[in-house]
Amino acid sequence: MSGPSLQRLRVFVAVAETGGFSAAARALEMAQSSVSTHLRHLEAEIGGTRLFDRTAGAVTLTLAGETLLGYARRVLATYAEAVDSLRRLGHGPVRGTLSIGGTATAGEGVLPRLLVAYAQRHPQVDLDLRIDNTTETLRLLDTGKVGLALVAGPRAGPDSVLVAEEPQAVIAAADHPLAGVAAVDPEVLRASTVLVREPGSTTREYQLELLGQWGIPSARVWTVSSTAAIVHAVAAGLGIACVTRGAADTVLRLGRVAELNLDPAPATRPVHLALRRGRSLSGPEQAFVALAREGTAC
Repeated sequence: MSGPSLQRLRVFVAVAETGGFSAAARALEMAQSSVSTHLRHLEAEIGGTRLFDRTAGAVTLTLAGETLLGYARRVLATYAEAVDSLRRLGHGPVRGTLSIGGTATAGEGVLPRLLVAYAQRHPQVDLDLRIDNTTETLRLLDTGKVGLALVAGPRAGPDSVLVAEEPQAVIAAADHPLAGVAAVDPEVLRASTVLVREPGSTTREYQLELLGQWGIPSARVWTVSSTAAIVHAVAAGLGIACVTRGAADTVLRLGRVAELNLDPAPATRPVHLALRRGRSLSGPEQAFVALAREGTAC
C-alpha cells in the first residue's frame, strides 16, 4: 500500500493548525466535504487510526494525531526544500512564500524596511508575517510555523545574523514639565508611572534594567502588551516610557510627545535574524538571509 499523499498531509496539518474543518477548508480554498474526505482516506491509510476527536463542535488532536503532526510538518517542509533546490538549478526567479516572524520592536522599523527591499528584488515571493513578543516568536520558529524570526535583543542562537542597531528614546507627554530639559535627574521623576511591555518580551527586560539604573524613587510600573499602545498612552499623559525611536518617530515629529534626557541615556538595541538550527533554508528564506547580511536595514 502506498503512503499518504502530500495533499492529505497538507489537509491534516491545516485542520490541526486552524482547529476545525471549515476553517481549514477556507485556508486551503477547497470544499469542506473535500477536507473530510482527505482526512477519512488518511486515517484509513494509517490503519484506521483516528487523528481527531470531534465532540460538541470542537476538533482536537488525538495522541496519534499529535504524533503524526510533527512528522507531517517535516515531510511537507522537506518537499518544499526539494522543490526550491530544483528551481534554483534553473537559476530562475525566487518563488514561494516567505514565512517569517518578528517581534513588535523589530517590526516597527527594521522589518518593514527589509521587506520593502526584499519585495523589490523578489516580486514573485508571497509573505506570511507573524508579529508577537520574543518568547512566542521564537516558539513559532522552533515549531516550524515560521522559517525565520527577526528579534530585538541579544543573539538568538549561534546562527543569528546582526541586522541593525535600533536607537531608543525616553518619551513623555508633550506638556511634561521636564520636556526639553538638558539633563533630567531621576529623583525629580519620583512616583512617576513607567509603562513597560508584557512578560515574554525582551523589550520589557531592557526597560526594567534601565529603570533599575535610573533608580526613580517610588516609580509605579504598569504593563502594556503593545509598543504602539504604550506610545499612545504616553501621548495621552498616562506615564513615561522607553521605546524605539522608530516607534516614537511620528508622534515626536507631530509634537504629541516629548523626549526626556535621562542619565544614563538608553543604549541602542541590536536586532538579530534568527534561523532554526538543523534545517535547510528554502529559496525565499535564503534570499532574505542574504539581504539581511548586506545590512540593508542599518
